Amino acid sequence: MRVFLFVIPICCFLLSSCASTLAYQQQIKQWQGKNIRTLENKWGQPEATFKLANGHTLYQYTKKTFQSIPDMKRRPMQSNSNLFTSYADPWLSNQTWVRYCRTRFETNIHGDIIHIDFQGNNCATYRFLQ
Repeated sequence: MRVFLFVIPICCFLLSSCASTLAYQQQIKQWQGKNIRTLENKWGQPEATFKLANGHTLYQYTKKTFQSIPDMKRRPMQSNSNLFTSYADPWLSNQTWVRYCRTRFETNIHGDIIHIDFQGNNCATYRFLQ
């Protein structure tokens, strides 16, 4: 029974993240063909810019979130001659998850966005993207 209580939320999370990633992909595709200055007005300054050998420029935006959750490692149960048993130290340490989304926009020499790609485990749609 405990396994189902753990597996069901994980499956729901994975399915929802796939749906969010597809929605994110559709949403950022709307920037294709627009000028990079328009994007900068909405998103702010990029994290990094790279000049490519062909004269194009790559603009990179990265969103990171950190989440700290208790680690579920437990010591053996103790029995203290009471009716109840307990864990010796239920939370031994914390586990930190880093979630990120790195989005890159390639522009031609005129500043028009010609290619967009993204990667990460936290690429989800937001209202402020466009």
